[in-house]
Amino acid sequence: MNTLPDPRRYLPRGAPDRLLELARSSLATGDPIARSVHNDVLLSAIRACYSAGDDALVAGALAAAISAEEYACLSQRAAEAAEAPLATGEIGARLFALPLVVVAGGREGATLGGALPDIDAVSALLSEHSALGDVQRYSLGNALCAVECIEAVAPAELACADVDTLARLAPGFEPSPIVLPSADESVHLRFLVGVAWVSSEAKRWIGPRDAVGKWAVPLTHAVAAQLAQPNVTVLPLARPPLPLAQAAAAGRAAAAEIAFQLFVGGALRRSRAGVGEPTVIVAAHRIDDAATVASTPQGEVRVTFSSPFDDAMCEAWRWPLGPADDIGAISTAITGLLAECRVDHVVLVPEVQPDRHPARPHERLLLTHAHLEAGDGGSAQVPASNH
Repeated sequence: MNTLPDPRRYLPRGAPDRLLELARSSLATGDPIARSVHNDVLLSAIRACYSAGDDALVAGALAAAISAEEYACLSQRAAEAAEAPLATGEIGARLFALPLVVVAGGREGATLGGALPDIDAVSALLSEHSALGDVQRYSLGNALCAVECIEAVAPAELACADVDTLARLAPGFEPSPIVLPSADESVHLRFLVGVAWVSSEAKRWIGPRDAVGKWAVPLTHAVAAQLAQPNVTVLPLARPPLPLAQAAAAGRAAAAEIAFQLFVGGALRRSRAGVGEPTVIVAAHRIDDAATVASTPQGEVRVTFSSPFDDAMCEAWRWPLGPADDIGAISTAITGLLAECRVDHVVLVPEVQPDRHPARPHERLLLTHAHLEAGDGGSAQVPASNH
């Protein structure tokens, strides 16, 4: 088994509406051409909602989804619909964001500035390497924005963006300084937000979602120099610029993966220096918190490092799952990294696990090597990953 089971519970929170029925029609067909037609119909229907300023109808359809596939189909079309089509010969404004995953450490309490003093240098790098595709005219803000600023923008505003709308949205993209919680390396997610003037003739106005171009390394150096602090290491890792409606999810996914890499590196060093090769258990856990279950379908992947030679050893990482996250891609990222690190004893648990330890319900369940031997769960308290 290479993919974990999905621990999220998609509970219907309303009557199925036309948008959800269109998504189900798309998923029901096995013909790629027919599915494309269904997706186009769904896209047009969501665009009509946004044109009417009806974000709530789209949100309601997402809340009524009863599977990860339904949620993904709707959310993907919703992200596309937030980018209004241009008529022939038309030039339109498009908001975009460049995710930056900042790894920093060295001095507890150190504060990295919430804005870049020389944003022109960053813009020049993006232009030199055509990071925005065929776009020649764009403006990039210097504020390092938190993900909440990006997610606060209503899709309907993006779909109907004009000069007045952009002027109204601009103050919301405010600087968010990074405060280091300890001397250890930590991961922080920020965004540079810009506006591009896109022609209907442009074949590509932004790069592929997963393609990091030649601009990434010089951009890392440029941003690191601008954020430099005494006795602090700063490594800003850029992801490709994306339409604003797609940037938050991509940024969160990148930050989660990099934070996990940081955890694995440290846990492996400590294990190999202390008790030798660890036993790594990867399990999908449902979330039993009533408030969480009542809001959106969520779950967690928990990765534990334990050892048959030290029962007290248990280092763990919790990877939260949002409703739109791809459990297959996350499983691949986790197992792929462990393989690269030459971890031989990796166990993927085939069944969804509970949130809490059955004998100690005040503790979250973390499976250890002792569980493999005795069929009982070892557990310890560990904070969720936070970016």
